[in-house]
Amino acid sequence: MATEQRWQAGLALRLFALGALAALLITAVGGSLLRQSVQASLLNSHQQRLEEKLERIQAGFFRSVDETAIRWVGRSNDEFGRIFSGWYWQLEYADALLASRSLWDSTLDTARTSGIDGSTLLGLPGPQAQQLIGIRQTIEIDGLTAVLHLYGPAGEITTALDQLDRTLFITQMALLAGLLISSAVQVHLGLRPLHRLRERLGLVSQGRSDNVGDGYGPELDPLARELDAVLARNARIVERARGHAADLSHALKKPLTLLHAESTIQDHPMLRQQVNHMTQLIDRHLARAGSGAGAIRAIAVGERVSSLLALMQRLHAGRQLTWQATIPPELHWRGEATDFEEMLGNLLDNAGKWATSTICIRAGIDAGNLVVDIDDDGPGMSPTQLLACMRRGQRFDETVEGSGLGLVIARDIAETYGGEIKLSASGLGGLHVSLKLPA
Repeated sequence: MATEQRWQAGLALRLFALGALAALLITAVGGSLLRQSVQASLLNSHQQRLEEKLERIQAGFFRSVDETAIRWVGRSNDEFGRIFSGWYWQLEYADALLASRSLWDSTLDTARTSGIDGSTLLGLPGPQAQQLIGIRQTIEIDGLTAVLHLYGPAGEITTALDQLDRTLFITQMALLAGLLISSAVQVHLGLRPLHRLRERLGLVSQGRSDNVGDGYGPELDPLARELDAVLARNARIVERARGHAADLSHALKKPLTLLHAESTIQDHPMLRQQVNHMTQLIDRHLARAGSGAGAIRAIAVGERVSSLLALMQRLHAGRQLTWQATIPPELHWRGEATDFEEMLGNLLDNAGKWATSTICIRAGIDAGNLVVDIDDDGPGMSPTQLLACMRRGQRFDETVEGSGLGLVIARDIAETYGGEIKLSASGLGGLHVSLKLPA
């Protein structure tokens, strides 16, 4: 489950990252293009304004009678007539220079002009360190060539561009946030059918459903149908294999039973031992082949233990044993019911054979595992016996009926579910058996 969650989180993160990258590209490229367009429009508008003023200034120039000097007779009460108003013009011709009254006794250092990106406008520091923006144009006055410079304060443009940048930033952030939210919603809605499919697979894994069904959309419904087909096919194959194993077992055990019943076999200890050994092998491998292969269901542990205890009380009725069970009523285990009964039945039967008077059964969940503890007050086992007790066919008292395979079969079935069985000394004086299975 944790692996599935990490996978889904990784898929959602990748999809969201792609959406976020697209949103960043859209806002960045769109904002840049919009800024360039608005900036070009502002500069073009300002340039037209400057050109209109330049034409008006140019109309006020004339060449004197001596044909060596240029005079200006335009208006002097406008922005070019106010000292250091920020609007200046300067005419350069031959070795002479003519400037607007607004420059007073200063001149424009036209050698320090710099171009402004995206336009033919020029930038220049003014007489009071004020940044200016303007144009220059080569004109002809009565046959005399001159260069006319006309500049105004750049503050209007920079203020407008700063306001544009702030507006664009706010707009881009709002657009980016909207796109990211939209991307997150799309990822959530887009992966919802996949999330439902994972939940249904989890129900199948938990034994609470037989199939994943459909209703996930046209993209995932074919996958869901394929999964259901695989689950059904595997179930049929498993059932067929279990049936074949059972048939083979019965076919082999019948002649072995006949051999064991022959009186002549008693005179051949080695032959009798091999017949018993083959019978034990068939019992063990039949139990192992069938374990973990049935329909997985959430079974109530308390109900199964109660039915097994009723059976054990009948089997060991002559021994007057006390069976004590502490099982939470809400306790469940996911697996095949017959496997659980086979494991616990063998363990309880062994306890019933060896106990003196009392057997205690407890069950609970520990670290995600079902743990069933069985204690008896019998003779218990020595440390050497505890190490060897799980060997195939190992027995420690031939007077007690049984094949000696109970613990081994229970262990084999537990291992098919990823579980284990541990033996130790019991607080009651006998044997403590702990069956742990993934819940």
